[in-house]
Amino acid sequence: MATEPRMTGPGVVADTALGTHECLFYDTKEDLLDALIPYFRSGLADSQAGLWIVSEPLALSDATEALRRLSVSPDSSPNHAGIEIISFTEWYLAGGTFDLRRVLQRFQEKLAAARASGYSGLRCTGDAGWLGGRGRKKLHEYETALGRSLLGQDTRVLCTHPLAACSATDVLDAEHIHGRAATIRTGVWRVLKAPRSWPSADKASKLDQHQLEDKVTDGTRTLRATNEELIQEIAERRQVEAELRTQKEVLQQIFDHIPVMINVLDSNGRVLMVNREWECTLGWTLEETKTDNVNVLAECYPDQRYQESVLEFLANSRGEWKELRTRTRDGRVIDTSWAVVRLSDGRVLGIGRDITNKKQSDKQLQTTMSELRALSASMEAQREEERSRIARLIHDELGSILTSLKWDLGGLDKTLSQGPDSVDPETLRNKIATMIQLADTAIETVRSVASQLRPSILDDLGLVEAIEWQARQFEARTCLVCRCEGSYAGLRFSTSQSTAVFRILQESLTNILRHARATRVDIRMAREAAEFVLEIRDNGKGISGTEKSGLGILGMKERARLLSGRIEIQGTEGKGTTIIVRIPITVQVADHEANPHR
Repeated sequence: MATEPRMTGPGVVADTALGTHECLFYDTKEDLLDALIPYFRSGLADSQAGLWIVSEPLALSDATEALRRLSVSPDSSPNHAGIEIISFTEWYLAGGTFDLRRVLQRFQEKLAAARASGYSGLRCTGDAGWLGGRGRKKLHEYETALGRSLLGQDTRVLCTHPLAACSATDVLDAEHIHGRAATIRTGVWRVLKAPRSWPSADKASKLDQHQLEDKVTDGTRTLRATNEELIQEIAERRQVEAELRTQKEVLQQIFDHIPVMINVLDSNGRVLMVNREWECTLGWTLEETKTDNVNVLAECYPDQRYQESVLEFLANSRGEWKELRTRTRDGRVIDTSWAVVRLSDGRVLGIGRDITNKKQSDKQLQTTMSELRALSASMEAQREEERSRIARLIHDELGSILTSLKWDLGGLDKTLSQGPDSVDPETLRNKIATMIQLADTAIETVRSVASQLRPSILDDLGLVEAIEWQARQFEARTCLVCRCEGSYAGLRFSTSQSTAVFRILQESLTNILRHARATRVDIRMAREAAEFVLEIRDNGKGISGTEKSGLGILGMKERARLLSGRIEIQGTEGKGTTIIVRIPITVQVADHEANPHR
């Protein structure tokens, strides 16, 4: 049998006769307006009054502005043009509750008023968006009752439903209730159910029962196929929406918690969006920048010329990083690094990092490297000086002694070769005594050199005894009073610990002799918790700030740092200097037995 033509486009809802109860599923606010404007325009052309019940996603102002786009005189208000705009709360919830009988009665009153005003009928529309996901069952009951109450009357009703709030069941129920059903999604129309006008009571009684059954069968078949397509589309749409929500949540979490500053500026440099790191680093919140009308660029870069250079960077940057000196809300000036990306709508996305600590670390690293290079050069010079001194000592003293010993041995050999009668025993004994004395002197010289290179007492008796010995040697050599005391029972040290602490002591005593102008030195040794503490105190002039950065002090600190220890230097002008060395005691008894340096 022949079927009615299926219209597409705005005519789906605009060009139907009175007595029609239909529904429209829409995707966006723009889709809804694109459907309702021709809907009311067609009604005005047919001398039909209009009733627009407005609810979300539209506001009353949206409806008023949309009606101005109709062919209505600019001097006429929408209501004077025959179309009344009313909010859903005023229409459905008058008195604070929804009363079905009252709402249906109001439709009848509006129809009667339209006829009395000379209109051919009434064209209405209302939206279910205000319900959200609530009350769908009551909505279906209301739409069913509305369709029955308007049966055979000069009224046309278009019920609109947001697709995002509808389930597949909701769509099927709405199609069953209404004589026509269609969808509009981003401007694309689709008819779900062919148009069907409500016949008058006398015409309805004359319809052929078989024709009605054929139409119902044909319409049901078409509706079932269309419903299956729509159900699939709705399922796919919801899956896409779920994925988009997940992606949005992930991106929002990244935006909020990433440890870099992010802001979005308009073309004039006004802040539109910032993340938490931006607020924590610079001190302003997004709300403060908007409500207090804060010019963030002027606050962060108060110097006019510098601010102009920042604006130029924002205008011309293509993603490269630039370091800036940025002032925070509390007045601090920090080092920052920024990259700027321009968005398609003209806004500027800024990504920044606070690099103040990094800059300070880099500066400290450069300083440390310079100090280490200077220390390395100084230590190399000291080693060369020490080699030269030992070479002179060996050549001048030990060489002289060995040369004399050689001459005496040569003379002795010559004397003995002349025969026993020519040898004077007394002279021979004196020569041998002289040779023994030279040998003893040579031995003492070798011991002196070895002691200066590394005191044997450090290996034989341990660190504590070596410190005491060094104190006595310093006092004997310099005539400065040097006292050594402390409690150190049970201390155990490795070879590296003993050597490092002893060299620190030697360097300290050398510095006192050269610079302190002291008359007394006190050395204290103690065990405090898990540390060995060596304190060296003098009564000299006191160390100055610049002297604390000398190469000798730096070398002492490096020796302590290699042992995970530290050195504290305190100086008071006119009252002397105190050096405190703290070294962790980590060597166990087993180590002591294998390497017994106490």
